[in-house]
Amino acid sequence: MCSIVGINGKFSCSDVEVMLETLKHRGPDGYGIYTDGNIYYNCFDDINSCDDGFIMAHNLLSIVGDVKLQPFKCGDLTIVANAELYNYKQLIDDFNLDIDASSCSDCEIIVEIIERNYNGNLYDAVIKSIDVFDGDYAFAITDGCDYIVMRDNYGIKPLYYGCNSDKFAFASEQKALKSIGITDIENLNPRCMIYNDKIIKYRSEPKRDIFYDDYNTAVEDLKDALTQSVAKRVEDLESVAVLFSAGVDSSIVVQILKNLEKDIQLYTVGVENSQDLKVARNVASDMHLPLNEWVIDQEVVENYFYDTIDTIESNNIMKIGVGMTIKLTSKLAHDDGYKVMLTGQGADELFAGYNRYAKKYDTPDLLYQELECDLNNIYNVNLERDDKSAMSNSVELRVPFLDFNVVDVAVQMPYNYLIHSNDDKIRKHILRDVALKLGLPEDVAKRPKKAAQYATGIDKTIRKKLLKKDEYRKLIEN
Repeated sequence: MCSIVGINGKFSCSDVEVMLETLKHRGPDGYGIYTDGNIYYNCFDDINSCDDGFIMAHNLLSIVGDVKLQPFKCGDLTIVANAELYNYKQLIDDFNLDIDASSCSDCEIIVEIIERNYNGNLYDAVIKSIDVFDGDYAFAITDGCDYIVMRDNYGIKPLYYGCNSDKFAFASEQKALKSIGITDIENLNPRCMIYNDKIIKYRSEPKRDIFYDDYNTAVEDLKDALTQSVAKRVEDLESVAVLFSAGVDSSIVVQILKNLEKDIQLYTVGVENSQDLKVARNVASDMHLPLNEWVIDQEVVENYFYDTIDTIESNNIMKIGVGMTIKLTSKLAHDDGYKVMLTGQGADELFAGYNRYAKKYDTPDLLYQELECDLNNIYNVNLERDDKSAMSNSVELRVPFLDFNVVDVAVQMPYNYLIHSNDDKIRKHILRDVALKLGLPEDVAKRPKKAAQYATGIDKTIRKKLLKKDEYRKLIEN
């Protein structure tokens, strides 16, 4: 993965340079710039120092092998992309692309396919192409006249935009926009695209309205969808890192990896005697898998407090607790040489994992509405935080539960497959039955949920220790 940035309007070379430098942690392996029909790699010297028009740029994080620098040009089209396509081999075959699957960039595939549908109208070409891409992406594409910026169905890859009196700009993180003086910043809704500075809705939200009527069929379909989702996210990886809490979500991911006979490394953090550490140690031992752990204390939480706020671009205490958990865990993985990490994020919003869902058991319509709302806003609530926390260590998070096919199966679940009463302490029942089918022991499959920031002890340390000090309390209050 990587980062993308762009400006339409008045810009200087230094604007783009500072944006790329601000996001270098997302792509330390090189950069490229497109402006005025020309492409430049790892060099600003030949670009006009100031211009009025469109410019876009890219930082590269090379995950597998030597990936080419972006932007890419194909015919009249040029693209920069933060993309991971899981069906790239199928697309190369289906569209008979003259691309070497062993060394290609997903960006190449995206622009080649859109170019196949291009007939002078960029919007039409993108709309005709977008549904074939199975993966996590955010990209900007231009034909020299128009430009479009968009992201994947659920917003797994972050994308922000903003403007001031003389420019409209977009970037993978808010801090890049702030670095050039833009403060009125929005998170792009995944159902919308930026089309020549305008926000246009082009996708509909997933709905819960067609339901399974056979439980066993639903279990099998969900098991198959999850297995395929994990498999395609690790196809090119020799060894796989997993953000591991030992809850049912991350344990399912690990069990599927075991069934696929992958080399697995588990990573977890927590204060001494925290729930996540204790349970993760036991489960990892039972599964005969190595657990890489970081036993943290108040000093570690203090040392990473400001850095986490800067990383997630929020001073919300709950987000800080989760963000720090992911930041520290991904640092362990990075230090071991990993550039990709799998996570169980998304399962709670799909299968009613939070306690507040059970409270609506007696009003199914309201429960469905809340589940739909949470899924449609997960990009703004959780995914942006998680991506930025991991990418601060140049580690890409992959989210098997938010695979398109998994979501399609999940939204067909009747509420009574998920929750059994308004006092249900377990919830996510069909997911837990899938866990048993995959081979997880019952005590793991049935383990009640506890939020990451609480289970690691980080949230308690912040609230009970740090917020007693004025410097931290004032920062949160502001």
